[in-house]
Amino acid sequence: MQRNLFVPIALTLSLLLTACNAGPDSFTLPGVGLPPGTTVPERPAPDAGSAAPGTDAGTAADPDSTPSDQLAGNGIFPLDNEWNTRIDDAPVDPRSDEYIASMGADQPLVASWDEAGHGLPYVEVDGDQKNVPVTFWGHPKESDPGPYPIPWNAPVQIGTDAHVLVVDHASGWLYELFQASRNSDGSWEASNGAKWNLRTGDPRPMQWTSADAAGMPVFPGVVRYSEVEAGWIGHALRFAVNRSQRGFVWPASHAAGTCALGSDCPPMGLRVRLKKSVDISGFSKRMQVILKALQVYGMFVADNTGSDDSWWLSGAPHPKWSDDENLTLGAIRGRDFEVVGHGEIKPQ
Repeated sequence: MQRNLFVPIALTLSLLLTACNAGPDSFTLPGVGLPPGTTVPERPAPDAGSAAPGTDAGTAADPDSTPSDQLAGNGIFPLDNEWNTRIDDAPVDPRSDEYIASMGADQPLVASWDEAGHGLPYVEVDGDQKNVPVTFWGHPKESDPGPYPIPWNAPVQIGTDAHVLVVDHASGWLYELFQASRNSDGSWEASNGAKWNLRTGDPRPMQWTSADAAGMPVFPGVVRYSEVEAGWIGHALRFAVNRSQRGFVWPASHAAGTCALGSDCPPMGLRVRLKKSVDISGFSKRMQVILKALQVYGMFVADNTGSDDSWWLSGAPHPKWSDDENLTLGAIRGRDFEVVGHGEIKPQ
């Protein structure tokens, strides 16, 4: 499916140069990954009878079944989940140059969020949040049925995508809707939606969509202000491209492209990273945090922009973001990235 994303402010060269030459301080980034000598605990087998709270299939997994030290620092999926694994030393894909050229080697990296509310908002709830009915009208057979614990005032993404993202750390579940709208009685309608077990990271069935074109979760790949302020993003990010092929690679489970399978257009789930050779010391502290994450964890192709533009990095809105500062990311171009090796491309 094609998504129409929002770019907050048009990129201009003069503004980029002004912002980049402002002389932001450099700083020392914290260590990355697990401490030396640490092994990733074995991921427990998912309980077949475990389902999201409020569903007929059962209740959420017992929090004690997955120790908290097996989760990433942000509590989103186990440490060995694809979202939380480093790829800074992973081999480069043989077709990296072709993929990058298709996505736009000269195009700028775009922060598709701002201080005014544009981007991918989310809400965090506790285990006491009331479940409400959710009806799906677009892809009901590929959507996880309601109810979902969505607050009355849950933020809805501005624009036609209208994502709703709800994180319940207490119960260990993530709930996501695409093209969502609230009814007067507090129930919700959406094109499609998915529930994600934060403790196991279980994927979608093959060729199933989610609230994302790639069949992947949205929230784990979103730049969040709290992480940037804390000085470290310990997970991969997500971005949208101008066009994609009719295929996907792990960890994606779905494709929504128009290019031929096996073409130079990227498949959904393709992972790219910012090259180590790119000097990020001239960027502000906050932008360095984002760029370092792109060097260490990279980002997944997860959506289509619905335009000729690529490299639209996803982030959550926050009033403390600076639009001028976000624009400096445009000094990074497509050619500054490389594609890491991937598995078999599956057809949609």
